[in-house]
Amino acid sequence: MTFPHHHPDDQLLIGYASGQERVGKSLLVATHLAYCPDCRRRVAAFEALCGSWFEELPGEAAADLDGLLDRMDGLLVAPPATADKSADAEAPRLFDVAGEPAGRLVPEPLRSWLPEAIDSPVDCGSWTELSPGVWLSAWQRTLAGTNICLLRMAHDAPVPAHRHTADELLLVLRGAFSDEYGHYELGDVAHYVAPTDHHARGASKEDCICLFLLDGDLIFLDGEEERRAG
Repeated sequence: MTFPHHHPDDQLLIGYASGQERVGKSLLVATHLAYCPDCRRRVAAFEALCGSWFEELPGEAAADLDGLLDRMDGLLVAPPATADKSADAEAPRLFDVAGEPAGRLVPEPLRSWLPEAIDSPVDCGSWTELSPGVWLSAWQRTLAGTNICLLRMAHDAPVPAHRHTADELLLVLRGAFSDEYGHYELGDVAHYVAPTDHHARGASKEDCICLFLLDGDLIFLDGEEERRAG
């Protein structure tokens, strides 16, 4: 298995480890952890250090934030064997992480949220065509203000060009896609912030399927015209 090359940033991982991140983004992070031993190791380090730091909070703990981050940096450069043992012993709190997926399209915890397995591109109920070769799943959720569904892209199919007014995150579950910022394959996370413009395209022979999270609206760019969608 090729491990992911694109990961959630440390702000998301720390928010997840501390239990402060919103539930929709935590679902994406936890599912990424099933693919990514490096991020499991980082989350275990953040959990251990955040826990001990918050226990010391009484008077002047807020002033010790720089010290906490220094200790995190020290632990994260520890020998891999030590860190791996910690990661295996301490699972993330909000969702159970099943470890690396074994031949199934969707690992836990996302699998339990879906109405059925999506081991082929046409599973998981019906799809709504957004543009030729691009679909959104009928399965959708809104959690703590984050809209969640699946995005499917056929080979070389472009997603309509759009601008973000808030965060968008994609986690690749099958296939690959490319955009002006990079190439994303199984387990990779792409994170876009306002006011990023985005032009994604399916980049694998099989359909690319992603977990798709959106805060706020998208502004679709039709040449010189803009139209807003959320």
